[in-house]
Amino acid sequence: MLDIPKIRHFFSNPQTSTGEHFPSREELYARAELRDVENCIRSGEDPREWTLGEHGALIGGPGKPPRHYSVDPEFAVPHRNPLPLTWFEHSKALSAPPTPPEQVRAFFSHLSGGHLAGYPDRPTGVELARIFRSAHMTPVESDQVRHVFACIHPWDLPGLLWHGGMSVHDVARAVHLSRTFRQDVIAWINLFGVPPDGQV
Repeated sequence: MLDIPKIRHFFSNPQTSTGEHFPSREELYARAELRDVENCIRSGEDPREWTLGEHGALIGGPGKPPRHYSVDPEFAVPHRNPLPLTWFEHSKALSAPPTPPEQVRAFFSHLSGGHLAGYPDRPTGVELARIFRSAHMTPVESDQVRHVFACIHPWDLPGLLWHGGMSVHDVARAVHLSRTFRQDVIAWINLFGVPPDGQV
């Protein structure tokens, strides 16, 4: 759930941190709102007419018109990296749900058949499950995983955990090893990241 007061704070106090910085969801929403207000003004329009910034409920508060996004700000970032793997080493991220082997095989068979159908020597469900859990991938395996992430339906992402029997850490490692940068995959996996030092 989004922290609306934080979005308003970041809107009024844009972050100007230098070096490695991993923006929160709230920062991304605040940046999108600021960007839309600036673009509106540059184009000669009035933010009030478009209910942007303080003229809309997101920043202006109750009683103002609601804000509607055509694209979720988390997905609109041109290139957003996955959080470092160390952010997925907390106890909840390391635990995998108990999943029957036949369910795991069926789920990865579905992914292989649906997203690697034209791939030469495409892996079986058992092979693809092993590749996704592997701590080291060959260039071909990395390409196969990246291809699955490039094509996977967003509603299948939680299936990696519940039907595929993977831990969040396993999925995050697969994202890193395959060099996946698809925004909805990154936005989803980053939801589970926790800073190693406990600072939010």
